[in-house]
Amino acid sequence: MTISFTLLLIFTFINLFIAAFIYFKNPKSKINIWFGLTTLSVAFWAFTNAVCLRVETLRAAILWSQISYISAILIAGFFFYFSLNFPSSVSVLEKYRIKNHHRIYLVFSMPLVSLVTLIPDFTIKTVILHPWKIITGSGLYIFGIYFLGTMGWAFYNLIRKYFLTQGIERLQMKYLFLGAILSSSFGSVCNLILPLAGDYRFVWLGPIFTIFLISFATLAILKYHLFEIKVILTEILVGAMGLIWLIFVFLIPTFQLRSLAFLSFIFFCVFAYYLVKATHQESKRREEAEKLTIQERGLRQESEKLAKEFKRLDRAKTQFLLATQHHLRTPLSIMKNYTSMILEGSYGRFEATVRHPLSGTLVSIERLIKLVNEFLDVSQLQLGKGILKKKKTNIMELLRETMEELLPIAREKRLYLKLQPPSEPLPEIELDQGKMKSAIFNIIDNSLKYTQKGGVTIRLKIKEAKLQIAVSDTGIGISKEDLRGLFEKTFERGEEAEKLFTTGRGIGLYISRVIIEAHQGKIWAESEGEGRGSTFYVELPMK
Repeated sequence: MTISFTLLLIFTFINLFIAAFIYFKNPKSKINIWFGLTTLSVAFWAFTNAVCLRVETLRAAILWSQISYISAILIAGFFFYFSLNFPSSVSVLEKYRIKNHHRIYLVFSMPLVSLVTLIPDFTIKTVILHPWKIITGSGLYIFGIYFLGTMGWAFYNLIRKYFLTQGIERLQMKYLFLGAILSSSFGSVCNLILPLAGDYRFVWLGPIFTIFLISFATLAILKYHLFEIKVILTEILVGAMGLIWLIFVFLIPTFQLRSLAFLSFIFFCVFAYYLVKATHQESKRREEAEKLTIQERGLRQESEKLAKEFKRLDRAKTQFLLATQHHLRTPLSIMKNYTSMILEGSYGRFEATVRHPLSGTLVSIERLIKLVNEFLDVSQLQLGKGILKKKKTNIMELLRETMEELLPIAREKRLYLKLQPPSEPLPEIELDQGKMKSAIFNIIDNSLKYTQKGGVTIRLKIKEAKLQIAVSDTGIGISKEDLRGLFEKTFERGEEAEKLFTTGRGIGLYISRVIIEAHQGKIWAESEGEGRGSTFYVELPMK
C-alpha cells in the first residue's frame, strides 16, 4: 500500500510539472493548451487513485472513486481536442478543420457523463476497502461508451492526419502512436483484463502507465531530438533509474541507511548528468556530420548537374563550330582559287604593283584554310567522328619536313632551328602524318614566335618504350600560373606574350594537344620561369 501510494504521488507531481512546462513553453499554442490540460487531468487521476488507497470510510471511498472516473472523462475530452489541433501543419489543419459537431459533442458529453457518474448507486454501487474493489452499476456502460468512443475518435483523427503529414511531422505522429500503444497495452491489462477477472490489486498502476503516452507526446510536441532515439532512450533510462532510487530513499526504514541511500542518489545524479551530456554531445557531433554529409551530397549533385550541363553546352558549341567551319571552308577555297588564277594571269595582265598585295592575300587565305582545317579536325576528334589515317611513319622525315616549312620564319628572326638526332636509330611508328605534322608544326611555331634571341632545338629519345620529342627554346619562358592552363582552349596568354606577338590566336597548342591525345600520346611543358626559356614535351606510343 505504501509503495503504490508513494508512486502515485510522485507520478502526480511529475505530471503537474510536465503540464506546466508544456503550457508555459508556448501559452498561445492550442496544442500546448490542450495537451497541458490532458496531462493535468492525468495528474488528477493519479492523485484520486492515491487518495482512494488511503481513505478509511465507505462514503469517502465512493466519492473519490466517482471523482477518479470524472478525471478519466476529462482525460478523454481534452485528448480529443488535442487530436483536432495536432500537428501544427497549416496544410494538415486546413484539410481537417475543427467542425461544429466536434464542439457540440464535447460541450454536452463531458458534463452529462460526469453527472451520470455522480448519480448514487448508478455507476458505482459500493466500494470494498480491504482488499480494494469497486462494485459498479449499469452507469459504467455509459462511461465506457463515452471513454472508449472519445479516445477512439481521437486516434481516428490522428491516424487520418498521419497520412497527410511528412518529414518531421510524420515522425511526431509516430512518437505519439508509440507512446499510446505502450500505455494502452499495459493499462488495459491492469485496468480492464485483470478487473474483469475480479483482480483489482493492480488498478492503481493504470495512471502510472500513462507515462509512456505523456513522455512520447511531450517529445513529439517539443520536437525534442526526434531524429536521435538513442538520446531519448538514454534520458528515459536514466530518469527511470533515478526515480526508482529516489523512491527507495523514502522507503528505507532507518535514518542511517536513508542518508546513505540519499548520498548514493546524489552521486548517481552527477553521473547521470555527465552521461546524458556526453550522449547529447555525441548526438550533436553526429547531427553536424550528417548536415555536412547532406551539404556535400547536395554540392556533389549540383556539380554533377553543372558538369552535365557544361558537357551538353560544350558539345553544342563544338557542333556549331563544326557546322561553321564546313561553311567557311568552301568560300575560302573559292577565294584561294580565284586569287591564284589572277596571279597566274588567267584573267589577263594586271599592274605589277598589284602582285604583292595579291600574293599577301593568297598567303593569308591559305593560312585561314589551314586553320579552318585544323579546327575541323579537332571538332571531329572531340565528337568521336574524326578518323585517324595512321600509317608507318619515319618521325625524323616528318620533323625535317616540318622544319623546312618553318625555316624562313627562323631566318627572318635570325634564330637557329636545329634537330639533334637520337643516339640510336628510331623505328617507324603508326601516325596520321598530316595531323601529327600539324600538331608538331604548332609547337615549333609557338616556340619561334616567343623567342627573340638564340633559337629552338628539337631532341628525340626513346624512354620507357615511348618516343619522346622535346622542343626547347631560349624565349620568354612561362610562369607557373600559365603552365596550368597552357593547353586549354580557354587559355589566356600572359602580358609579355601579348606584347611580343599581338596577333597570336592562342589556340595552336590546344589543337596540338587534341591531336596528340587522339594518338594516345601526352603533351606537357616545363619552364624555369619567365625569361628563362621553355621546353615542350611530346610522348607517343611506339606501337
